[in-house]
Amino acid sequence: MSSSVPELPEMDSDPQQALLALVQQLKDGQAEQTALIQKLNKTEELAKLRSSSVSGECQVCSNKRDAAVAMSTVTVTGQTTTDELISTLIEGRTRKNQWPVKTNAVTCFTKDADLTKIRFHHSNRYQHIPIRIPKTEKNKDGTKPCKLCSEGKIRRKTTWMCAVCETALCTKPLVGEDPSVPTHFALWHSEQDLLPTHKRCFEELKGGRETRKKAKLETNVPAGVDV
Repeated sequence: MSSSVPELPEMDSDPQQALLALVQQLKDGQAEQTALIQKLNKTEELAKLRSSSVSGECQVCSNKRDAAVAMSTVTVTGQTTTDELISTLIEGRTRKNQWPVKTNAVTCFTKDADLTKIRFHHSNRYQHIPIRIPKTEKNKDGTKPCKLCSEGKIRRKTTWMCAVCETALCTKPLVGEDPSVPTHFALWHSEQDLLPTHKRCFEELKGGRETRKKAKLETNVPAGVDV
């Protein structure tokens, strides 16, 4: 992508034509940027980033990897959102006591157009990175069930949430899961339709626990604990 700034059309000759030319320049620039990012996503470096899972890896490194993967998928969605729009959407929902989203998060962040824009908008101001869930008087351990894999009484608690979506999400694979698969944090920011993803993640969590419970009964060995 060229680093030079294109010259703006003269506005005093024919304002309407100049405006159309400017819009076309913006479209061309966006298309060029999208193509470049798609090319970047195919590089070996990002492939290594997605699959990296070093034994004993610190949580900060793990979070950076998840954030980088999320950023790569967020950017290529092509949504025309701005920081100002996202700020307006969040402030509007906050005034209505609808932010952060506390119930039916998977459905809301999939079907609500405004929440979808928030979920896929990434910028220096709005960075979808994992941060610690704040400890409060009612939540002294600072944990909440992961929104993508938990349902009903079957829950997997996490101490991490998205800094923008303010949604609790797992940043580690499930017990016994392939460590190279995307975490629930990464899936939340890359899957357009979260409903089938939620169903799959829940079934994996449920199935894993049933398997370990069965093994415990058969061998009388304590099952592993999700961390």
